[in-house]
Amino acid sequence: HFALYSFPILDILPKGVPVTFNFHGPWASESQQEVVNKNLSLLIKHWLIEQNTYNRCDRFIVLSKAFGKILHDKYQVPWSKINIIPGGVDINWFQPNLSPQEACTKLGWPTNRRILFTSRRLVHRTGVDKLLQALAIIKPRIPDVWLAIAGRGHIQAALQQQATELGLADNIKFLGFLPDEQLPIAYQAAELTVMPSQSFEGFGLVIIESLACGTPVLCTPVGGMPEILSGFSPDLITTSTEASVIAEKLEQVLLGNIPIPSREACRQYATTNYDWNQIAQQVRKILLA
Repeated sequence: HFALYSFPILDILPKGVPVTFNFHGPWASESQQEVVNKNLSLLIKHWLIEQNTYNRCDRFIVLSKAFGKILHDKYQVPWSKINIIPGGVDINWFQPNLSPQEACTKLGWPTNRRILFTSRRLVHRTGVDKLLQALAIIKPRIPDVWLAIAGRGHIQAALQQQATELGLADNIKFLGFLPDEQLPIAYQAAELTVMPSQSFEGFGLVIIESLACGTPVLCTPVGGMPEILSGFSPDLITTSTEASVIAEKLEQVLLGNIPIPSREACRQYATTNYDWNQIAQQVRKILLA
């Protein structure tokens, strides 16, 4: 699953054992997004560890066409070795069993606001800073909008300062780490889940978790996220990653000018296409091929 851990194991495997690698992203390139002046480290990650590991694998599983393309273009893995199998969701854990009002009450969230939710690592590539800018843009016309942000990361303090400077103190709540048992409740409390990723979003597990809980999702056109929503709610995919574009789409949705799927439709789409039971069978076929 990860080149750093796989690399030392390959030498001790018996000869002739087929190796399947689950590619979750370009490790070196993702590091480059968050670190500066680490060129030697990045070179070691990319060439010594990543490239050598992939050269010795027989087949690959990726979560999206977008990550299949990175694997092919950046690491020269032939498409014949790449299998696209999306992620899955536990449909019994993530389910719509509460009304939005009940969910808000359980979490202590306001019951009289337009609630948005996002669950993100607080790092540059996930785009939370752009979402805060977008919120500031729409606030004059939708003053009761309220965003709950679950997650931690090294830019959290900077994001909190940004929210204050944008005058969003009454419109934002940083939740920090959200326990697993509260995550399905948070999805159900929200009118909309927002995924403002800027790069390297190979799949977007949050999207299918939210849909399984009955809550529609708005996302940027990054990585594998559009592959999930394009056949279901294409109007909820922005045309770019810019804050102004995210703001325009959010405003149109909240004003009712862009229709959103019903709770039942979201749930049905997730259970039909992303139930772990069927995803696991697809993975099993590749492992035993």
